[in-house]
Amino acid sequence: MTGGSPSPGAVRHGQDTKVSLFALILGLTCGYDATAMAGALLLVTDHFELTTTQQGSLYAATAAGWIVGALLGSRLVNTLGRRRTLLGLTLLYLVATGLAATAGNPLWLGAGRFGQGTAIGIAIVTTPIFIAESATTRARGRIAVLYQVATSVGIAMGYFGGYFLTDSGQWRLMLAIPGVLALAAALWLLGLPETNRWRQLRQEREAGSAVSRPAGAVRGIVGPRYRKLTFFVVTLGFFVQATGINAMVFFSPRIFQHIGYTDDFGLLVLPGFVQLAGAAAALVCALTIDRFGRRPVLLTGTALMGLGHALLVIGFVAHSPGVVGFLGLIAFIVGFNSGFGSLVWIFAAEGFPDHLRGAGASVMLLTNLTTNLFVAQFFLDVLNAIGGLLTFLVLLAITALAWIFVFFVAPETKGRSLDEVQSYWEAGRRWPATDDTHAAAS
Repeated sequence: MTGGSPSPGAVRHGQDTKVSLFALILGLTCGYDATAMAGALLLVTDHFELTTTQQGSLYAATAAGWIVGALLGSRLVNTLGRRRTLLGLTLLYLVATGLAATAGNPLWLGAGRFGQGTAIGIAIVTTPIFIAESATTRARGRIAVLYQVATSVGIAMGYFGGYFLTDSGQWRLMLAIPGVLALAAALWLLGLPETNRWRQLRQEREAGSAVSRPAGAVRGIVGPRYRKLTFFVVTLGFFVQATGINAMVFFSPRIFQHIGYTDDFGLLVLPGFVQLAGAAAALVCALTIDRFGRRPVLLTGTALMGLGHALLVIGFVAHSPGVVGFLGLIAFIVGFNSGFGSLVWIFAAEGFPDHLRGAGASVMLLTNLTTNLFVAQFFLDVLNAIGGLLTFLVLLAITALAWIFVFFVAPETKGRSLDEVQSYWEAGRRWPATDDTHAAAS
């Protein structure tokens, strides 16, 4: 090699580092946004004299924005490209944050939260695709998990920020902080290139050889070649929310009330510590996933989620849920962040071909967010109506079903190229017989 020229390996490593940092910044933004309203709501309720229905509508506006973003994401990521879509959503998020932070009435605050939710919905579709196509095969899973680590840290930051700013009444600042993070993500993204696979897809589309219409994308993901993959990712999207993760995030203060905590420290700081434990678990997952593989980590994480629900059930049965319930919440969040939260998005990003990747990620996210909308709307009503014992028994049963589904359907994709993973689903869940060193998964 001639002097002065970096090796291809060094270039690839540098690209992985840049993508990792972008994933961390955007993950912090998405995580903080999820809980920024938790502390702000304590102040906004008095400031605008909100009714219970109006308080719920602020969460509903965000959840509805996520769904709209998911629907837009698949079209934008293929029409505008991965990088340009990410830049656009950060701009949308900045505008929506300004609207929310300066709102003079509940209507404009809800509109700002809807805009923020729309941007986050687009991000959840686009980010896994950008990571999958920008990172090397060796680093792809690790970077995707680091994104979940950052999201968990951002969620904790939202709780902690709410706690420290509550006394000063700075609810507008609580809502503005994730906008600063979004700006940092946009600036860092300017130094990253568009993905090669998007460039190839654009060339194919210009030549008329790629599926470019939404109807074609729909036919593709439900057609015989990818029907099994679509069923797989749609079911995973349902289980991600049906097992209770956003109930734990959105309504964590209310859950802590049910298990015996009443002060601001217990309602805002303890949930933050739970999320930090989840972030640590996701970090461990990031460091070990390339050694142990996706499938064992996903099964172990789902089992820990079930253990968390079981501990909460035991606490309510014993009529002393405080400490046991706290440990149950930690076990659930640790299990989710090291399993479902870290890995399920990888499957949609890996399995579909370039021109269907956006549609595949969106259909998974649409199922996920529709389930989330029902959880956000009805979880507190169910918790108050049937109590903690029956509520967490139901969640335990759903989590057990999720574990069984993963055990029988999820493949091991560690070390596989995107082309190999796509061939697996195209061949009816059979690995191509091109490398005997890979263990076939079914």
